[in-house]
Amino acid sequence: MGSGGSVRYGIVIGSAAAVLVLVAAAGLALRGGSGPGTGTDARPPAIAHPQATPDRGGQPQADRVPQPQAPRPPSFDVLKVGPSGTAVIAGRAEPGDTVTVRDAGRIIGEVTADRRGEWVLIPDRPLDPGDRLLSVEASSRESGTTAKSEETVALSIRPAASEGKGETALAVVLPADGRAAKVLQRPDGTSPASALSMESVEYDAKGRAVLSGAAAPGATVQIYLGNERLATVTADAAGKWSATSPRAMPAGRVELRLDQLAPDGRVAQRMAVPFGRAGEVELAPGQDYTVQRGNSLWQIARRAYGSGMRYVIIYAANPDQIRDPQRIYPGQIFKLPKS
Repeated sequence: MGSGGSVRYGIVIGSAAAVLVLVAAAGLALRGGSGPGTGTDARPPAIAHPQATPDRGGQPQADRVPQPQAPRPPSFDVLKVGPSGTAVIAGRAEPGDTVTVRDAGRIIGEVTADRRGEWVLIPDRPLDPGDRLLSVEASSRESGTTAKSEETVALSIRPAASEGKGETALAVVLPADGRAAKVLQRPDGTSPASALSMESVEYDAKGRAVLSGAAAPGATVQIYLGNERLATVTADAAGKWSATSPRAMPAGRVELRLDQLAPDGRVAQRMAVPFGRAGEVELAPGQDYTVQRGNSLWQIARRAYGSGMRYVIIYAANPDQIRDPQRIYPGQIFKLPKS
């Protein structure tokens, strides 16, 4: 009896232990454990998926589609017209683009920009004497889009002398965004890089003066309004410089002074330019206008008539004042006819 009870008691103890083992195994299985002895019943660990982080605009970065960069608009860098009308025109565009140069709506030539984005055009026919406005556009072969330049070139070619010698063209880049105009060629053939000069004065929408001129390449130029320094600039490798006054120019007659400094800081060249702010006078047909320093017939016509090409109206109305439309002087008084 004792032994039988012991056996039964042992069976009960063994059964209880087995139940505890099964319960523990079940708990591990329910928790997704992978301890020893779980075999193929173990669940694989969950895979964490990265979540897209929204940017400040609220759009997940993972869903954003990269936008293509806007093509660089073409530009004019060089325009050279010889006495016989042969021309060389050069500039920059996107590599591989087809560049088209137009005289108003007429195409004067097409060329392909090289891998550095540089292009050079030599028109098949010489350019005739007269005044014209050149524009440039570039077409992409990959996207098919066309980008137009933000600048134009006012080109005036006068008839060559009987000897067929001497420079006969004036070419000026006219930016559309308020930057300073840039002279590419002068009719007298002189280089603006050899001496200190101020070539143009424009005004932006805030009334600030946008100045450009020439100096020795790499030279430092200090610009003063009276005795107050307005700006300090450095001429580039071609001897060109430009600057914008920090505030609107005052009304009335003022004097600008340019100082070109020597390497040791001394003043190597100095010039004073008296002028009044042209923007103070609202030009309109039917009035008289006193020429100010930095003016050109093209600028006056653009302000008075809305188009620089109409400078011929002023030229024809003032034959006693204007002998050469490319040379006008401060103090001259021009009539601006109504038609």
